[in-house]
Amino acid sequence: MAERSFAINTKPHVATIGKYKLSFEPEVLGAEFADAYATLSGAQKKVKAAEDDIGATELMAVNASMREFLSRFMLPDSKELFETVRLPDRVLVQLLEWIAELYGGGSGNGRGGSSSAS
Repeated sequence: MAERSFAINTKPHVATIGKYKLSFEPEVLGAEFADAYATLSGAQKKVKAAEDDIGATELMAVNASMREFLSRFMLPDSKELFETVRLPDRVLVQLLEWIAELYGGGSGNGRGGSSSAS
């Protein structure tokens, strides 16, 4: 008889941004990640389509989409904190990249293994 063990993350992923710590789900389903990413991509496409006519409205929509995407994977206490914290877009983009590594197929956990979404 063959037996194999599979690891599953049980500890939240933590992003430290200055004095703030944001905790993210240890594991997410690939379909949930893909759905959230599709919503974010839609907002980004609208900005790209605007080209030279990008205004505050489009940029605010992308900022809101990035925040919504990130908060979908946060633990409840972190979601509450995140709603009150203003962060520059460059930090949001860095968080997006990190989350994509964690849940979207990269190794982001520093151990070199596969993610939960693959």
